[in-house]
Amino acid sequence: MLNHQNPSMGREIASKKTFKVALVENFGSDFVGARLRFALFLKEQGAQVTAIVPGDGHSETIRKNGIHVVEVNSNVRDKNVFKVLSYARQLRSILKKENFDIVHFYRFQPNIIGTVVAGIFTRSHIVNHITGLGLAFTSKTAKNLFLQTVTKLLYKLNGFFFGPHFICQNEQDIEDLNLKGGAVCIKGSSVNEAKFSKGLKETYKGHVSKIREELNLSNQDDAKVFLFVSRLLREKGVVELIKGFIDATEISNQSLRLILVGWSDPDNPSSVKIDELERLIEGREDITYLGKRTDVHRLISIADVSILPTYYREGVPRFLLESMAMAKPIITTKMPGCEDLIEGNKNGELIEPKDAHAIKNAILNIIDRDMLVLGSKSSEIYHSKYSEKKVYSSILELYNKILG
Repeated sequence: MLNHQNPSMGREIASKKTFKVALVENFGSDFVGARLRFALFLKEQGAQVTAIVPGDGHSETIRKNGIHVVEVNSNVRDKNVFKVLSYARQLRSILKKENFDIVHFYRFQPNIIGTVVAGIFTRSHIVNHITGLGLAFTSKTAKNLFLQTVTKLLYKLNGFFFGPHFICQNEQDIEDLNLKGGAVCIKGSSVNEAKFSKGLKETYKGHVSKIREELNLSNQDDAKVFLFVSRLLREKGVVELIKGFIDATEISNQSLRLILVGWSDPDNPSSVKIDELERLIEGREDITYLGKRTDVHRLISIADVSILPTYYREGVPRFLLESMAMAKPIITTKMPGCEDLIEGNKNGELIEPKDAHAIKNAILNIIDRDMLVLGSKSSEIYHSKYSEKKVYSSILELYNKILG
């Protein structure tokens, strides 16, 4: 399968070491999108790799790529204590049976619950991969301060009793969790470079034409297209983005288009509901909402600029990395996990969070800059700091250190 072919590092790894590793994710879709190529890389290095994921319809894709899958039937993110206990029991059974050398957990619930299970019932080495701090660390309300305290305490207890190895995606997360000296910073999870690449635009040429036609861009070749891809959380800055974009169109003498891609989670009180979004963009022919899409690589290929004005506590946003890998300029905020992606405004615009006026100015500034130069710098930054070669080799280096 083209999009998940082995991301081999060639001669970068001098020797291969056989070991058993489990990669534990919240959702099968997250595994396919963010972990599958890493799993293939580990397999190519001689590891026996198992994906532990919920049975949510993605296991067959993982298996077809040659990775062993074990499903759990309970949602670890469910707030029902009985379902959480069911998840823990299933995980205990899997880990005891398989006898892994390393169990690598991703995200908060697997990190906390999985570490306790693996720490008590196995002798496996444990990795906690922290992919961002989320809503609780976005602001300092009384509720969030309480959640921050609980989160720090849980990770501290994990570290004290079970000694997991911590991976964070930015240095600020290490500091905020008080993990200094006990964590490594590996920036981002990289992206699927067989799918997101500046050299693949011609491959998607036919699809790009169809998308331009779908978005009524066929007769607007001069329009500057801005693309936003994310969950529709308020903290992702989508409301400020719409206001800032509209303000920019009232001043700019250039044609501008904004494409919004994402989905609203009805169970998340922070989500922007679809009817609210539709009211915000009502009557605007220059703003299009596409919902959730699986062809983000093709949408990026038609965009001039990717924009994520987030004030959510990201790890490193995947959408921005995908855009940088495809040599696109970016606009984002001075937030942990985002601010390091822009170097001296050489590949885009770095702005203050929660500021529609700053978004407007960034849009007006960037449309007068050389997009090809900005995009080329984005690609350079991605490949020098965030590529599969960098990220996967760094994690394997940690594994080798753990295993001795």
